Amino acid sequence: MGKALKEIKKILVTGGAGYIGSVLVPKLLHLGYEVKVFDNLTYSNSGIKDLFGNPLFSFIEADIRDLEKVKQSLNEVDCIIHLAAISNDPSAELDQSLTREINYDAYLPLIQYAKKAGVHRFINPSSIGVYGINFDNYVNENDPVNPLTEYARCKVKSEVLIKEQSSSDFTAVSLRCGTVCGWSSRMRFDLSVNTLTAVALNNKRLTVWGGGQKRPQIHIDDITNFFVSLVMAPSIKINGKIFNAAGHNTEVMQIAETIKKVLNNDLELISAPPREDERSYCVSSELIEKELGLFPKKTIEDAVIDIVKAYHEGKWNNYLLPIYNNVKQIKENKLT
Repeated sequence: MGKALKEIKKILVTGGAGYIGSVLVPKLLHLGYEVKVFDNLTYSNSGIKDLFGNPLFSFIEADIRDLEKVKQSLNEVDCIIHLAAISNDPSAELDQSLTREINYDAYLPLIQYAKKAGVHRFINPSSIGVYGINFDNYVNENDPVNPLTEYARCKVKSEVLIKEQSSSDFTAVSLRCGTVCGWSSRMRFDLSVNTLTAVALNNKRLTVWGGGQKRPQIHIDDITNFFVSLVMAPSIKINGKIFNAAGHNTEVMQIAETIKKVLNNDLELISAPPREDERSYCVSSELIEKELGLFPKKTIEDAVIDIVKAYHEGKWNNYLLPIYNNVKQIKENKLT
């Protein structure tokens, strides 16, 4: 069964200064967990800068490939949420060798050191991208994977490794996330809902290519709540398992129309023929709802409202700045 749930007191969040970590870490702190963030700050420290001074928070600035720093970070840690990664397909394709080093090769040493240090829970964020292109079917966790990119291939391999490494003393689970949307203090405008909202706000017009293709979208508040729930869940319910957390399967044109509604119709929508690579995904999240009672409580409209609110509050203006785009940040920091 693993160690008692009450023994989870200190959590290591690798990549915790990123888009998801910047929303997740404050939630964990609010719940009373001690949280240590391990991050090389490729994408800035904007998401965690307000946490310094919190007695429950600590920070290690290091690369996940720095094995000595990895070992040092695991002292008294009970649970790891492993967000550190080269995130999304375009970023991963910049340097496939680098992607493999960070998104897969770093896993086994991290897990081996974690086990030696007494860590007893490992939460692995994966991606619905492992399924490849699925136009009609609501794919579930029992369907075959078909990874088409280096990013997705690394996710598949990490899931296999995580399942192999799970044991009665080491609870390990993978969460296949849909495309995350909504406001974060370390914002990304290279994710579909976020990008479309920013373009609409800045240009007052939005071109939709095709529009019928579906994109599973999950609000950042929901996906971070899912991670919190995996920290709390009994081991027997999650150990060695994989869950989809795809959120809402929504057509791109519906996303555009939602943005227009939030902007009080102050937006010109232009419909254009579909481009050559207009992937469509349809993913079932029934298993995680049935077994863990987890389902999205926020909508795409909520995400758009939050981004628009942040815009009017002056939290962002130029969505084209490198800080909001992972590909640009990786190039600017000369990681490739």
